[in-house]
Amino acid sequence: MKIYATINVENLRLYQGENIQIPSIEDFSPEFLEELQQDTILDRKVRTSRGGNVEYLRVGLKGTNPRKSKWIEIGRVMEPYPHLFVD
Repeated sequence: MKIYATINVENLRLYQGENIQIPSIEDFSPEFLEELQQDTILDRKVRTSRGGNVEYLRVGLKGTNPRKSKWIEIGRVMEPYPHLFVD
């Protein structure tokens, strides 16, 4: 990312990068408006990097709104939340 000194506001434009987070339709569904009754894995995704593929889980905690859930690497989820992986 390059940052340029700008003197005139007319030279500014919206940033259009890869990391823009636009809420999905699912974020506005009624199930995402209620508090969670238990710790839950809401979603999974795999990101590709130089070191290989890394799997992330979207973890929602009991008593919180699902929109407040966080993406956490799968290795870091297993330690504090082992009950999510019991089959």
